[in-house]
Amino acid sequence: MYGYHGNIAHINLNSKTTEIEKMDENWYRTYAGGGLLGTYFLLRDTPPKIDAYDPENLLIFASSVIAGNDAPGLARYSNVTKSPLSQGIGDTQSEGPWARSLKASGYDALIVKGKADTPVYILIEDGEISILDAKFLWGKDTNETTNLLEERHGKEDVEVATIGEAGENLVRYASIISSRSNHAMRLGVGAVMGSKNVKAIVLKGGKLPKVYDKLTLEEMKVEFEEIMHTNELSMWQKDAPGFSAWVDLSDDETAYLGVNNFNENLFTKRANYERNLFLEYYEGDKSCPGCPNDCIKYLNPDPENIPKEVTGIHQEVTGSMGPNIGNENLKLMLESNVLCNLLGLDPVSLGYTISFAMECFENGLISKEDTNGLELNFGDEASILPLVKAIASRQGFGDLLAEGTKRAAEEIGENADQYALHVKGVEMVSFDPRSQTNLGLGYATAPVGPKYTICEHDWDFDLEAGWSHTLEGSRTLGILERIPMNYVGPDKVRNFKGLNNLWSACDALNLAVFASAPTRVYSLNKIAKLVGSVTGWKTSSYEFMRWGERRNQLMRIYNIREGLTKEDDCLPEKFYKEEIKTGRLKGSVIEKEKFQQAIYTYYEMMGWDSDGIPLEGTLYDFNLEWTIPMLRKYRENMLT
Repeated sequence: MYGYHGNIAHINLNSKTTEIEKMDENWYRTYAGGGLLGTYFLLRDTPPKIDAYDPENLLIFASSVIAGNDAPGLARYSNVTKSPLSQGIGDTQSEGPWARSLKASGYDALIVKGKADTPVYILIEDGEISILDAKFLWGKDTNETTNLLEERHGKEDVEVATIGEAGENLVRYASIISSRSNHAMRLGVGAVMGSKNVKAIVLKGGKLPKVYDKLTLEEMKVEFEEIMHTNELSMWQKDAPGFSAWVDLSDDETAYLGVNNFNENLFTKRANYERNLFLEYYEGDKSCPGCPNDCIKYLNPDPENIPKEVTGIHQEVTGSMGPNIGNENLKLMLESNVLCNLLGLDPVSLGYTISFAMECFENGLISKEDTNGLELNFGDEASILPLVKAIASRQGFGDLLAEGTKRAAEEIGENADQYALHVKGVEMVSFDPRSQTNLGLGYATAPVGPKYTICEHDWDFDLEAGWSHTLEGSRTLGILERIPMNYVGPDKVRNFKGLNNLWSACDALNLAVFASAPTRVYSLNKIAKLVGSVTGWKTSSYEFMRWGERRNQLMRIYNIREGLTKEDDCLPEKFYKEEIKTGRLKGSVIEKEKFQQAIYTYYEMMGWDSDGIPLEGTLYDFNLEWTIPMLRKYRENMLT
């Protein structure tokens, strides 16, 4: 085998034992890695409809047949589990050195099962797996935990992935943090880790597997960097201050950004978030091994008191903890990012849970008596950081918000659900589905719920907006013409299916979408060449796209088994009822009947019936016929 190990480690916390399962090449060519690999094990090895916090749930750290090797875009891994937010599939990706170390560990996936009696951490050193006492780490933030583990195991060749206070306290949207500020955010993977009493996973030593054609891989790395400098989108991410500085791109023309829980689209104080202002906080690049794109930067709001290493910032936090909560203060947004890194909180679900509470507060559904004296008005800067800390510690009102918007709205009652912006229990992201209907279709139908990397954004293909080069790389997907960003119709669904399956394939391979087709450096043909150079397989862009669609099919099956239905494929009512208020897209709203028809069209394109259930022919088409008994049983239950 080239590029991967053929070994899956099953770590049982109850017995403190590990079993190694070996898989053959045909299995890897079917399940490749990431969420595709992880969902296979969840379906195979867990009983249906258990709670996400049940010890029988699996927490999976998955590489892929190519991830972790020395090439651009490959320093990524996936966390896969049953989500505490949706009680459906949870799959999220993270980047950085830990992903490289996972590949060097000797295992293509770590599958953690059971629950330890007391806090533990898992050490993998040169392939040897140990389960060690972590009581001395419990209660520590992610930076302190990493420091202590580095002191114990040596800083050289050691990488740590850990939960913070939020994961320990089972905040339903807790993250797993590696390398001090690389987030596995969304869907509560950190809460599942906390439910198992696992504080950290430490990787030390090991070595990468041999690759098939190292020379070609080196040539591709050089070529990638050359092409990167000619790609305006890649360089926008590469050049300081990086891709977290994007709010000033939103304007009243595109209605790109959600403001104040999507009550507005025009952020009147966007001048406070101008790109050049981010440079005042810039302390360098947070590079990923093997990749020259350097998307993530260190933006430090307080260099005298905050170590640079905990200030790495991703793209989404800027919107969710900035304009979404009416926060006009760039420095405060950066401080909230640092707090999320230290506490292990997903800043996206956090932001939309806070904005939900703010809208409830402003509409009189909750008062200062409920919020422990906090003024939760949009833009109230004094309340933000105390509320973040209260959520992570589950203190006072924070305990309710730690449950996420869906459950908090159910507890508050009085029609609070109209302000709870979630799909399948998973909070929204900052990009408006009324102005970008491809994204809206993705938010509604994606197995994992709202995700800003569900597909290339409609803005890129709009008649008036977007990058100049985006159409060129998309023609291979059959996207031949630009199309209005707010348009809904079957031809838009066709575009979505291709774009979504492409990025789903990236997630299956743990290939960064920020390096990938259709708009970044790697074309589909180059991705196939990359896979072949690493594995030695005679592959194609067709096989690559099949991994993406197989991932979507398998996750759909898992969600059906867990009780999710076509009724869960919808958007929050706000987007059906409230129009965009400004700019050339003023008046745009999701027409519910037309949008529902688009969803049915997508079902047909995916080979599903009118209830969104994959047809048996579809399952045979994707080598998933072993799941037919599960869906037959589901259909029988529907009839009875």
